[in-house]
Amino acid sequence: MTEYLTAISAWTKANPNITVAIIALCGVLISAFVAFITGKRSVYISSVTAERSKWIDKLRGNIAEFVGVCSAIHLHIPIDGDYTGRTTEQKKADIERRHQADCLIALITLQLNPNEKSGIDKNIILHMEKLAVAAENADKGYRSEERKFVRHCQFLLKEEWEKVKSEALGPIKSKLTFQGCKAKGRRDDYLAFRASELPHLSQNNRSSVSR
Repeated sequence: MTEYLTAISAWTKANPNITVAIIALCGVLISAFVAFITGKRSVYISSVTAERSKWIDKLRGNIAEFVGVCSAIHLHIPIDGDYTGRTTEQKKADIERRHQADCLIALITLQLNPNEKSGIDKNIILHMEKLAVAAENADKGYRSEERKFVRHCQFLLKEEWEKVKSEALGPIKSKLTFQGCKAKGRRDDYLAFRASELPHLSQNNRSSVSR
């Protein structure tokens, strides 16, 4: 090994111009490689974050529409709960609103990941069904359930937006800005919210784990 290094050293001294050219070529190749990798990553990040941002906007719009449809269902319930006096047109409108709610439940469910680690996606799906049922009851519990559902969705949208920011920052900057610690804080806040405001979801999750 020593003889090999000595030979290389002697050759470089004997051919300084060629040595300089080789070093310059290596520098160009390394710079080109780094630029290629950086550019490829930038394109990837831009495309992924752009698509995720579009998905978040669509999800937010679908959630808002679903809440609006559920509110319409609840507002059109007869005060005495007696549907026998409904006209044909009113009955048709009731069916259309319920059908729209069911379609939105299916659409939002397809936009979510039921296997997501924190369980928030699965809980949103469960909560949608509960809100739709509450909308068809004449009691005053619907507005409370609606408020909880909106708050629930805020946790989801906030978490997804933070993922977009982390992807844009990259793994190194994410660690330097303590994104992992912040994510843990958000998860703890969500778990506390779920335990206090949505005990039925906590019970469902415990049942799923036990099974």
